Amino acid sequence: MKPLSRMLLTAAVSLLVTGTAVAWAESPRQAGEIRPYRSESPHPYGLGTSARPVVWTDRVVSPGASFIRVHFTGLDLAPGDRLTVSSPDGSRVWTYTGKGPRGNGDLWAFAIDGDTAVVRIYGGRGVGQGYRIDAIGHGTERLAPVPEVICSTDGREDVACHLRESGFAAAQAPVARLLFPSGGFLYLCTGWLAAGPNGSTLVTNNHCIDKQSSVDGLQATFNYQNTKCGGAVLATSTDYAGGLLLKTNNVNRHGHKMGLDYTLLTLQGDPEATWGELTPSTRALAIGDPIWFIEHGGGGPKQVGYYEDADHAVRCQIRTVDQTYGHSAVGSQAGYTCDSEGGSSGSPIVDSATGHVISLHHFGNVDTGLCLNSGTEMAAICADAAGLLSCAAD
Repeated sequence: MKPLSRMLLTAAVSLLVTGTAVAWAESPRQAGEIRPYRSESPHPYGLGTSARPVVWTDRVVSPGASFIRVHFTGLDLAPGDRLTVSSPDGSRVWTYTGKGPRGNGDLWAFAIDGDTAVVRIYGGRGVGQGYRIDAIGHGTERLAPVPEVICSTDGREDVACHLRESGFAAAQAPVARLLFPSGGFLYLCTGWLAAGPNGSTLVTNNHCIDKQSSVDGLQATFNYQNTKCGGAVLATSTDYAGGLLLKTNNVNRHGHKMGLDYTLLTLQGDPEATWGELTPSTRALAIGDPIWFIEHGGGGPKQVGYYEDADHAVRCQIRTVDQTYGHSAVGSQAGYTCDSEGGSSGSPIVDSATGHVISLHHFGNVDTGLCLNSGTEMAAICADAAGLLSCAAD
């Protein structure tokens, strides 16, 4: 059985046609499904002692799952008590207190590799009401394959291959893998921390996350990447829960303010303090601008589109500007031939000269003749988002 960190995951794609341009909308990578599940603790759950602090244990099993997420309702722990969700061997443990991070008793616990999660309540002097489990996220690999938008040969590399290049280490650090529930399934996309007045503002696509319920179940994982160029050892990653949905913009065009396919939300905790943030840019793009396409394609470890081909002969660069692809807003798109796949949606396209984000990736195969992928130019998003982003002019 493969763990979550090595799963091969797939995505649904839809075909959009505008004039002579054909656009594959790179949908979130489907990672599993949400299934009903019924279990609960006693209400109240009683007291623990220093010798026997565990007052309740629940074993949640979803046979055949490659990973599992547990959904709690009515979580209500006494002050000083805690609930843990762990792997059977204890190698991965998530801890929650009170009524959960949102304070309302509703909680999507973070993912545990494998098909079994162990839930424990550690009781203290108080008496809490415990929890109910009404659903689980069942991770699965049994999904139909979809097109990967690879132009010629795949030029993507581990981000570790370019950490010594000026500005690149700081540019890749704020990019995270996103795992979230939506419409009965679990999906994967990419997101990144952006400069703005709200703490820990994250940017991704509207076609990834477009509602508060998906933000509530979000698990954003930073530093999910290999430690060496071409290596297979993962770095230590850190996970954060979703906060508030700030603004979202539908992919379908309805007047001049729509068709930008972006979402702004916040994360709980303070991930910016550790991973930094990227600055969006409003500058006009030019054909030939060299770029870094930083992504979690397929939900895998973080990679960068630095070269367009596996021979590393052609640098990733802007190929078209101010275009209209699919149902995007008129004149809002930049094209490039860096490689991508489902799960890359929401990735930042970074100007390697400044380290600023100049486009938000969302479309694949916008022109079958040129094999272009495309993103929404950040100038259009900055204008629409108004004061929610702090954008530079360069």
